Amino acid sequence: MVGQAVLSFTFKHVSGEKWFEMALGASEYAFINARVRGLKSKMLTLSQYEKLIQASDLDEAVRFLSATPYWGELSKALSQPPIDVDQVDIALRRTYAKEIKSLINSAPAKAKKFLLKYQKRFHYENIKAILRVIHSGESKDQARKHLVVLAPEEDAEYERLLTAQTIPQLVDRIPDPRLRRQLQDALQMYEATRSTMPLEVELDKYFYKEIWTAIDHLRAMDRRYARAFFGLRIGIINIMTVIRAKLQGIEPQIIESLIIPITYQAAPVVRELLTARNIEEALNMLIATPYRELAHKVREAYRKSPTLSSVEHAFEEHLVQTAYLSMAGFPFQIGTVLAYLDLKYYELRNIKIIIIGKEENVNPATIRELLVVIP
Repeated sequence: MVGQAVLSFTFKHVSGEKWFEMALGASEYAFINARVRGLKSKMLTLSQYEKLIQASDLDEAVRFLSATPYWGELSKALSQPPIDVDQVDIALRRTYAKEIKSLINSAPAKAKKFLLKYQKRFHYENIKAILRVIHSGESKDQARKHLVVLAPEEDAEYERLLTAQTIPQLVDRIPDPRLRRQLQDALQMYEATRSTMPLEVELDKYFYKEIWTAIDHLRAMDRRYARAFFGLRIGIINIMTVIRAKLQGIEPQIIESLIIPITYQAAPVVRELLTARNIEEALNMLIATPYRELAHKVREAYRKSPTLSSVEHAFEEHLVQTAYLSMAGFPFQIGTVLAYLDLKYYELRNIKIIIIGKEENVNPATIRELLVVIP
């Protein structure tokens, strides 16, 4: 069960050293923890999402946000009608960027440096979205709907990537030379599988290797929580990689090369899943593990719509649920802030999907299926 796997803290049999760490954590994280609780309480609820989805048009949807923290910037975008969706997008991003920057600046010094590095995750998620669109040949606007751009200079980089006509062209335009070489090395596997998965996995490997190394520079208690937080996440990502690959009929030896090579709790589960002959058998195996809740969620999504996108969506929702549950327990540590950053990222992306859906007159049911629901 997810609840059994998420971060938790027990006060039984705590040594004197750990009591000291807890007291230090409570002192260092008291302010930022209070801020996280306050910010979490202002996030959109399920009923608010539903009202946004059911709004009659774009104007009603945007004005519904007047009761949210996004309104300060949004009101500026609405000063000159008609509504410009690009300006709405900029306003949403500015609100998000200001809030996250202010929150990270409230963190203890070592944690602040780590959190700034963690923000790069959203950059890699943007590159994944662009990879998928270039690969599928869809309109570039499809990628723009899902991009969460935190800095103006990123806009130019993403637009340059979106002008690529092929995946090799896109890879050649990656500005980071080390990442570019790593992706270039994965192009042969991309051609062999005709899937973006090898490239997406390389992005994850690159990011999590840097994050895992950066954990060593945190204080002792934060190191434990960060390793638990990312160990759990890496395990779920690796499970997702195997399930996605089974759905696409990729050979086991290729799948094994796609696993993020960092020690994690789910490693035995992943090794067992590699032996499954197909996705149904893999999900049956997963049900017999502590990840059975994830297995049921993915199976339900797959049976409703046996597509890669539905399976990936189920995994994303599970990751968000895990982030939410990881905020329970002892709150005075870095995992609380990491979890909130994830939740806020998906809130912004959800609002962007709804706003663009309203502009394009997309059916509410279709919009609802695209959202990664936040508890």
